[in-house]
Amino acid sequence: MKRCLAICFLMSCLMLFVPQVSTAQADIIKTKFEAQADSLNQLGNRYLEKKEYPQAEAYYQKAIALSRKQKLDQNLGCSLFNLSVLYSRTANYETAIGLGEEAVKILEKYPPGLLLAKCYMTLEVCKKEHGQFLEAMGYADKAVEVLRKVKNDTLLEHALWRAGDLWNGWNTSRAIPMFKESLALAKKLQKYGDLDNIYSSLGFCYSDPFGGDPDFITAERYFLKALEAAEQYDPGDVDISRVYYAKICTTNKKYKEAEYHLKIVYADAKAARNNDMLSTAAFCLSEVYSAMEDFQRAYNYLREHEALEEKYYDTQKKSTAGNMAFNFKTERIKTQNKLLKQQRELQRAKQEQESFRKSVKIWISVLVAVFLVLVTVLLFRFFKKKNMLLSKKSNTLRQQLLLTQMSPHFITSSISSIQTLIREDKPDVAATYLSKFARLTRQILENSTGDYIALDEEIVMITNYLAVQQLLHPGSFSFTVDEDDIDSEAIYIPPMLTLPLITNAVKRAMESVVTERSVEVRFLMKDERLLFEVSNTGGPLEPGERKAILESGSVNITVERLANVYTGPEPVKLLNTSREGIITGVMAWFEIPYVRD
Repeated sequence: MKRCLAICFLMSCLMLFVPQVSTAQADIIKTKFEAQADSLNQLGNRYLEKKEYPQAEAYYQKAIALSRKQKLDQNLGCSLFNLSVLYSRTANYETAIGLGEEAVKILEKYPPGLLLAKCYMTLEVCKKEHGQFLEAMGYADKAVEVLRKVKNDTLLEHALWRAGDLWNGWNTSRAIPMFKESLALAKKLQKYGDLDNIYSSLGFCYSDPFGGDPDFITAERYFLKALEAAEQYDPGDVDISRVYYAKICTTNKKYKEAEYHLKIVYADAKAARNNDMLSTAAFCLSEVYSAMEDFQRAYNYLREHEALEEKYYDTQKKSTAGNMAFNFKTERIKTQNKLLKQQRELQRAKQEQESFRKSVKIWISVLVAVFLVLVTVLLFRFFKKKNMLLSKKSNTLRQQLLLTQMSPHFITSSISSIQTLIREDKPDVAATYLSKFARLTRQILENSTGDYIALDEEIVMITNYLAVQQLLHPGSFSFTVDEDDIDSEAIYIPPMLTLPLITNAVKRAMESVVTERSVEVRFLMKDERLLFEVSNTGGPLEPGERKAILESGSVNITVERLANVYTGPEPVKLLNTSREGIITGVMAWFEIPYVRD
């Protein structure tokens, strides 16, 4: 039993120890491969310094293959960066960009370091030489940001100067602070050999007409500082600094000062047989003498410049990028090419912006169309429902009005009055009223089923109604129905709007103490508006009577029906009427909605 326990214990210890051994072995193997990749990169760097590019490329490719196989991401990023630098130096910028961007994707996964900043700077150079200035500026800004984090002032000073050089001409207000910070770092680090370049860049910022409003006085001060720094710390750049200073002096009309410095450059270039600088000095002197109106000397120097240029093209002289930075002629060509590339970038940006705008317009149009369709459907359903409710309400009101007009009291009173005429042995009069009552009943029942009736039918119904009302009231009253020369057969109105107010007029007339009781009904057309008026001789309105009339059952139904059509504050108007200064009665009127045949 003890032996079994001992064996189990040993096995457990062995199982715990084996994974640790495996992990340690894996780490040793990985470290070994990392060392091999570093060695291959170092060998490639040595050949790169000697400009033996094929050998350097071979070692970098081996390092890349090893890093990919063993999944050494950081070594792979370093190897890709080194190969990108090689291709950038051989002007194979497209390949260099592809390798650099792959390296950046890998290195950005880790905390920002010096290698990532250098990779950004290499991509900046390649993008600029490839004509992609906007992307180059982006990489330049990223390099500055990383170098600030790692606090490498030496490389930051150079990166700021390069970033400012890219922004100059596009946005000088952004380039100037970069140059000034670079200048401060150069002084702090005692990199005095860079001062003349930084001062010259600041001078170009203030004299560049494409960067905004130029300040030639400030530009002259910076170019003078560049010349002084070159004379003290960088003798190789003295002549080009003199050219820059002379150019700004010419702009500021300091022709003697410009002539003095250009003569020195001209003499030094002639003594050193530097035809490139000699051509630049001759061209600048021709500009100075032309401004001084000494055209003969200007012409002579211009001819000399042209002869040197022809000689330059005949010998097909090739300058390096460093010489081009300090050569006036190539600087001018570079500026022109830069402007052309900027224009292409701007055109490309405009095309992308226009494409984006078109897509936005399309989406907005689609959204607006969908919104309008939804709104239309909702409004259609809303108005359909509203119309159904209004139609239902109108039918209800019409049925209520029918009930008020054909009340049992009205029917029995009418029949009783006709029976009385029969008993009084007035069969002809009884027959006439019976015919009118029957016709009135039929008209009310028929009109209650339709939405519109002809105005002449309404007038006939009103006439019959008033005639029957005369029979119901013993004291009797007179009435008139006037249509005011309206083509009543061509006008159609809603049925039974007028009867409630006519009934009220008859009631007021019969309650009056005057002997001449009358009811006057009138239809008239005014400004294409059909108006209805009914007057009675029942005396003036009593306090509170107006409200009582409008809120009475049948009149209130008419008011509600009119309110569905007109949105005015008072569809039915009531006012006192007078004759010879004495109030004799009340007139009710309202506008009737109508249609023409």
